[in-house]
Amino acid sequence: MPIHTVNIEEAKDHFFDLIATTAEGGEVIITDNGKALARLIPATDAAAYQAHPTAAAEFSTDDDPLAWDADGWENVG
Repeated sequence: MPIHTVNIEEAKDHFFDLIATTAEGGEVIITDNGKALARLIPATDAAAYQAHPTAAAEFSTDDDPLAWDADGWENVG
């Protein structure tokens, strides 16, 4: 399947289509002003996980305190 390249505005407008493309085995590069920002790949792409293995420190647990206090956000908007 070919690699699709879309700019960030197209990605916002067609996000669900891009997810469907990757779910079918495709790859999508998202750009801004011609510069690559992100790459969407299938979750089953084992090579991606080997290239960027996760570390336990990347994820919080229920025991971790929140990094910020949300008080007052309910009135924003």
